[in-house]
Amino acid sequence: MDISLNLEYENFSVDSENYIGPLLDGETELSFELRQPFYMDDYHWHQQIEVNILFRGYIEYVFNNSSLRIEAGEMALFWAVTPHKLNQVSDDAVMGLINIPLNVFLSWALSKDFVQKVMHGGIVTSLNKGIVSFSESNRWLNCYHENDEARNNIVQEEVFLMLRRLCTYDYKVEMFSFLRDVTLRNANQTGYKNVQLMLDYIANNHNKDIKVEDIAYHVKLHPKYAMGLFKNMLSVSIKQYLIIMRINHAKVLLSNTRNPIKNIATNSGFKHPSSFFAAFKTHTGITPQEFRENSLKLGLSDIGMH
Repeated sequence: MDISLNLEYENFSVDSENYIGPLLDGETELSFELRQPFYMDDYHWHQQIEVNILFRGYIEYVFNNSSLRIEAGEMALFWAVTPHKLNQVSDDAVMGLINIPLNVFLSWALSKDFVQKVMHGGIVTSLNKGIVSFSESNRWLNCYHENDEARNNIVQEEVFLMLRRLCTYDYKVEMFSFLRDVTLRNANQTGYKNVQLMLDYIANNHNKDIKVEDIAYHVKLHPKYAMGLFKNMLSVSIKQYLIIMRINHAKVLLSNTRNPIKNIATNSGFKHPSSFFAAFKTHTGITPQEFRENSLKLGLSDIGMH
């Protein structure tokens, strides 16, 4: 593999609104880097889903005092609210880095089990090398540098498909606590545990007729307190997250079955088809029928509900 170290590494970003609608607040831009990684003295954290692709050498991450080594050809993905830093970096290391806003990540129809593990602080590492190549990563940067909207949209789809590809391979998940020092954020261990319990409850019951009050009752919290805690940590409200989970559930059914769309709306947790159609169009920019037609064209019928 020929990797030039004379590249001028830059950051490029792109508007991802084709994947995310006003249902979700917060940033909607992916960012890309291709560079030599560097040693970090201090822990840091941020809200995005971080994807590291090591093309050469090795690096060692530390997550809350637990280490994880990544070798050339491997990929690691994690929700970067987990405090992390690079503890070791080989002299020849070259790494591609993608930051995906949580809003965008949650809008993609990925494996339910995969998303749950990431949202619970899991560090996902690929067991198969070469899921994405150096040349492909470099091409993404060049496309964004050209600022061509059509090509940018294609690259957005390619990043989504890269994660779908990762889900089809064997991968390893290391579970690290994503509890940060309270000086970094006003939250405590009980608060984080409650958010995890809320995520579990939503994952298992989003296709049922549940409301914010039901979710708060499950963790024995006042609804207003539960909503504030959830929004503070995820930068998305409980109601918004619940709608996103339902829409993703519907995407899977639209791709994998020929069930009537009204039935899919009900089976995804929407009481009224009209509210489903409105939410789906707002979130995706297209109708459920258009999504079904596009999924057939793109071969998305292997999206799994695991």
